[in-house]
Amino acid sequence: MSRAKTRRPGTKSGRRAPTDFPDDLPSAAIAALDDLLTGGTERVEAPAPAAIEPDLPEPPPVARRAPPPPPAAKKSARAPARRPPSAPPAEEGLVVDETVLPEVPALRFAVFEDTAHVTTAQHAIASVGHTIAIAETGADGSQRVIDAIRRGAIDAVLVGLPSSPGPATAIVDAALALEPRRPVVIAAAAGDAATATKRAIAAGADLVTMRPHDVGRIAPIALAAARLQLERAAVMSARGSEQVLRARLDEIADGDPRGLQPMEVFQRVLELEIRRARRYEYPLSVALFAVEIAPPPPPPGIRGILRARAGNALIHTIRDIDLATQLDHERFLVLLPYTDLAGAAGLGRRVISAVGALEPVVSAGRSFPPRVVGAVAGGSPGAAQSFAKLMKDATRALEQARRDGAELAVQP
Repeated sequence: MSRAKTRRPGTKSGRRAPTDFPDDLPSAAIAALDDLLTGGTERVEAPAPAAIEPDLPEPPPVARRAPPPPPAAKKSARAPARRPPSAPPAEEGLVVDETVLPEVPALRFAVFEDTAHVTTAQHAIASVGHTIAIAETGADGSQRVIDAIRRGAIDAVLVGLPSSPGPATAIVDAALALEPRRPVVIAAAAGDAATATKRAIAAGADLVTMRPHDVGRIAPIALAAARLQLERAAVMSARGSEQVLRARLDEIADGDPRGLQPMEVFQRVLELEIRRARRYEYPLSVALFAVEIAPPPPPPGIRGILRARAGNALIHTIRDIDLATQLDHERFLVLLPYTDLAGAAGLGRRVISAVGALEPVVSAGRSFPPRVVGAVAGGSPGAAQSFAKLMKDATRALEQARRDGAELAVQP
């Protein structure tokens, strides 16, 4: 068998020498190749040995595209750097909480200084945004400053303090006399700061500044004066609100001291009287009265009429120093300061007699005479008492009086 010429796959066309086959190629493989090249019909296939691999050129590397990032990664890649929670990104539409300081108002200043310092004081005050309403020197100028202060046209006054009382002292006194709606008083002095502060306090000034006047000294003092004005305005507003609330409380409490007081007012007064009685060691008692109606129950409305008549008789029988309130639809409670149990029992009998003397109410063929059952409770002078204890003792005594059919019970 002759060796046929062949070419290796992947090489250029052309004849190769028989020596192109390796020497160690098996004879069966060589014969199969010869038959294939010569067009033989009989093909013998043999597995190529592992040691023989075609010398193919390596394909060029294919550039692989990186997989697209997940949606969360895309969002985080485009999002700006995260800010602290207190400063969220502006594009998120969040509102950042910031501490907003109140706007400092521009003050109307009055300046009373020596001739050598009045001009520099005006320039420094105007440089920090405030207004010079008046600037004077000398005795005649002090009176003009006082007139401006009294007209209410001044928010702050800068006064140069002399070594002895004089016009400057009169200006400070005029400003302080307008309390609570007075201007802020700023004392100006020279020399030692500690000594100047003592002189300003003695004169009644609110603040003190040192000479010579310039923006560096005036600016913080003017800011402090503006803050004082804001705080005083807030205090005045709070006082006005307090007065309105007190007026409403007076309306609720009823201006008639002989009338029935609301329970809240009665309890507050009782607790105050208990503390006073303990401190000053005077007697204190309470009286409890209940409207009593014989069975069977009366028609609708009769109980209310009897309660109203009993309450009217009660408030016209107690003393001016006593305080009464209505507990519920049938009971009245009376505070008896400076009264021991004997005196409280006597007042209780007078109230029971006053109610019993009223005209009866006639309805549906029946007569309903007004009647109350009473009980008094108290303690010895200086003894520890409380609202709860007095109520408990009086309620227990009233229940005992009702069970026994008595008109008045005393609980020591």
